[in-house]
Amino acid sequence: MKKRLNADIQKPKIVKHFYKTILAEGFEGASIAKVAKRMKIHPSLILHYFGNKENLTLALVDFVIDAYGSLLKKFKSQDGAPEDRLMKLLEAIWSREYYEKINVAGSFAVLAVSFRNEKIHGKIRELYRMFKKFLVREIEYLIDNRVIGVNDPEQAAEVIMTMIEGSRHFRTFIIDEDQVGKYNQDMIQTAHFLLKGRD
Repeated sequence: MKKRLNADIQKPKIVKHFYKTILAEGFEGASIAKVAKRMKIHPSLILHYFGNKENLTLALVDFVIDAYGSLLKKFKSQDGAPEDRLMKLLEAIWSREYYEKINVAGSFAVLAVSFRNEKIHGKIRELYRMFKKFLVREIEYLIDNRVIGVNDPEQAAEVIMTMIEGSRHFRTFIIDEDQVGKYNQDMIQTAHFLLKGRD
């Protein structure tokens, strides 16, 4: 029992330090030795829990999936009127909490690796499938309650996902920090206009 408890404590710590090492060193430079040095532990402990860097990377993607999954679970738009639900949804997914959950540099690093690793690629596909399923469910509710005017929930979800991911990455390079709030509001209003299909 003690060994299991120790693993439950140590493994998430190692994954988080691996993520921090990626941000500092880049993915290629984020070796198990450097993660161990950052944590002041022996590399053999990381190898004991994960075996190799690929498994550690898979655990990192699982960590990201869980992090975003917890954000989606926190979304409680059902508490308000159907008319308010659309804006609550858009404000939630263009919030700083969503944007800053995972650093964009870390996202780029893992995405780049996913093109060379089928397992990691599959995990990222799982993350996007989860997000799309959530959006489709919300959009179907809004259509059923005549809040929005789109006809294809899956297509609408894909457009919104493209806007979210594109704006998340784009703003890092072109939007000044003091303009991020306004930029997010502009994106919310554009998505609102597209989904309403009228007004």
